[in-house]
Amino acid sequence: MPLARWWVDWRLKRFIETRNMIPLYEKVGAIHIHTVFSDGSGHYREVIQAGQELGLEFLLFSDHRTLTPKRQGREGFYGETLVGIGYEINDQANQNHLLAFELEEEVEWGIPPIEYVHRVVNKGGFAVIAHPDERRNSLPEFPPYPWTAWETEEFHALEIWNQLSEWMERLTRWNKFWMYLNPRRSLVAPTPWTLELWDRLNLKRRVVGTGGVDAHAHFYPLFSNVGVTIFPYKVQFRSILTHLLLTEPLQTADPKGALKQLFTALRAGRVFISNRFVGEARGFRFWAEDFSSGAVYLPGDRVPQGVDLQFHLKTPQEDDTAVIMMDSQPVWKRRESAIPYRSAQPGVYRVEVHRGRRAFIYSNPIVIEAAP
Repeated sequence: MPLARWWVDWRLKRFIETRNMIPLYEKVGAIHIHTVFSDGSGHYREVIQAGQELGLEFLLFSDHRTLTPKRQGREGFYGETLVGIGYEINDQANQNHLLAFELEEEVEWGIPPIEYVHRVVNKGGFAVIAHPDERRNSLPEFPPYPWTAWETEEFHALEIWNQLSEWMERLTRWNKFWMYLNPRRSLVAPTPWTLELWDRLNLKRRVVGTGGVDAHAHFYPLFSNVGVTIFPYKVQFRSILTHLLLTEPLQTADPKGALKQLFTALRAGRVFISNRFVGEARGFRFWAEDFSSGAVYLPGDRVPQGVDLQFHLKTPQEDDTAVIMMDSQPVWKRRESAIPYRSAQPGVYRVEVHRGRRAFIYSNPIVIEAAP
């Protein structure tokens, strides 16, 4: 094992053993899934089976405008895969899509987006802005569905990377056959404007970054009754995955308690996103240590101004290119410095990992807050 790799592993083990950092239990799954309850083609059992066969530990469904499958009792464990059910809301112009989880009933249809965000949050729900910054215009029949109601500051999270959205953004009349045959190769990276927006939001308050598969398995007719399925569920479940870091083992005997654990980790920002097409991202870690007190901070934490932090990270492979970003600007690159990065400057600090030329992992940030 290379010396630098050994040092990172030893340092992480030492934090856990000395109780400076509690053990973390990683769970990997997919968020933003549609079924026959709205505009998806898959039935719950077959979609869940696809996730099980790929080793996903949780699936969060979000059919359009309905919580009917939740009322039917479809939440819970299916083998070792935990299923949670929310739904996707939009306005009357089919813009401003919001994923709403941890709700027992839908909010009123037809109200403005600022109002439905407020109602979701007021009812204790977890609110995620879906595909916030779509800009495509090459195919008029497939318009973008961006978020425009930025006046609200009540949402909890933002999809920083949406598999279907990126595929659609790159689709043209000339490349659609190639795109159909190579669905995951279209995944390059989240857009710079989405990442910059996310960083700006985190300067003010915690806004969790999530990944979305936006799975539908659409049937596209070619002629008569013959057609193809655009993105079978298994294909999308090997694309943008969300990794949650729990502070306790998952309560497998208590489905409601287990779902609460997942959403506790989501709300806290103990999250990173990976591109499964690039490789297996399990085991990635990003943390910071107070240089004077030894206190440890994890993604999602907000640190008071003046704290001098030393940042650490562990990537799945030693030759992965890891970059620490501060306010959307690179400030440290592992291949250029073997010395851990240190800073007390207020800002939003997160990690981007590339493998080869492809974007691989995006951590949620650790924020050093500025003075009020």
